[in-house]
Amino acid sequence: MTNPKPQRAISHPSTEGTETSDCARELLPGIVRKKLGLSMADMAELIGMSEFGYHNWEMGNRRPGGPALKLLALLDVQPKAILDWLKAQ
Repeated sequence: MTNPKPQRAISHPSTEGTETSDCARELLPGIVRKKLGLSMADMAELIGMSEFGYHNWEMGNRRPGGPALKLLALLDVQPKAILDWLKAQ
């Protein structure tokens, strides 16, 4: 039996243009945040939104879209580089 490859929180750029499932969109913020080792408050501040709004993403009450989803995708693929860049802003 072979071990399946671990799933990423989002699709890799090579799969750009494919639809992200509803489940992945709901789980995405928390997966990325935990990968970065940040609290909800720190993640919200880092990406420039309220903690309440970010909490709603993680709870599945709201879904990130547009630029926010792209930013989360970048944080998932290149966490250290993007985190360092955001902190320098």
